[in-house]
Amino acid sequence: MLNDMGINNLRDLGGKKTSEKRTLKKGLFLRCAAPTEWNEQVKNQMAALNKPIIIDFRGVQEEKNNPSKIPKGLFSKRVHLPIEPKVTELLRGLNEVDRSKKTEIDKIFQQAYRKYTTENIGTFEEFFKILFDNQGSTIMFHCTAGKDRTGFASALILTLFGVEHTTIINDYLLSNKTYKPTQKVEGEVEKIGIKELLKVDRSWLNAGMKEFSERVGNIKDFCTKITSSENRLREYLDYCQNSGE
Repeated sequence: MLNDMGINNLRDLGGKKTSEKRTLKKGLFLRCAAPTEWNEQVKNQMAALNKPIIIDFRGVQEEKNNPSKIPKGLFSKRVHLPIEPKVTELLRGLNEVDRSKKTEIDKIFQQAYRKYTTENIGTFEEFFKILFDNQGSTIMFHCTAGKDRTGFASALILTLFGVEHTTIINDYLLSNKTYKPTQKVEGEVEKIGIKELLKVDRSWLNAGMKEFSERVGNIKDFCTKITSSENRLREYLDYCQNSGE
C-alpha cells in the first residue's frame, strides 16, 4: 500500500522485531516527508487508515512557508510540534576550508542532532503523550524531508520497543535511497554548496541518541513518567506488538 501512496520518503515502522521476540504492528507508525501532494490515489489510501493523526515537526517559519494542504476529513487531527531546523544556521558558521571537509560537516550535523534533545525534550514528551493517548490510531509524522527530525523521532519509537540498534540505523539510512528532493530543494542546496543536506549519516543519529540517553536516561523510564503508570505503558506496548512466535 505504501509504495502506491505517492508521499515522499514514506515508510511504515511496523514489521520490525522487538526485544520480546514479537513484531511491531504495521499501520501504526508512518514516517514521511511533508505530505504536499494530495491526488485522488493518496486521498483514498489515507481514508483507509485507522483514525490517522498527522504530526508536523517542521519549524514555525517552515510550516508558514509551505502550509499543509491536507484535505479535511482525511485525518482525526493534525498537531504542529515545531522543532526548529539548526543545520543550515550552523553551517553558515563554517569557513570555506572547513566547508569542504566531511569531518567538519559531520560535526555540525551531530551538533544539530544533539539539539533535538537539548532544546526539545518537552516536544518529545508531547509527541509520546499523543501516541499513548491515541492507541490504535495511525500516527503519521513528518518534518520537511522526513529524514532528520523524523528519523530521530522514529529511532526513539523503535528504541522504546527494544528494536535492535542495527535495525534502527538501517531504517534511518533508508532515507538516502527513498528521499527524493524537489527541484526547489536541490536548487537551495546547490546554493549552499553542501550536498550532505540531502543525506543522512549514522554518526549524526548516534550523537543525538547518546545525548538523549545522557539527558533523560532510559527511554522506558522517560515514557513511564509521561503515562504516570508502568501498567499503562505496558498495555500500550503490548497493544502495538503482534503476538509472539
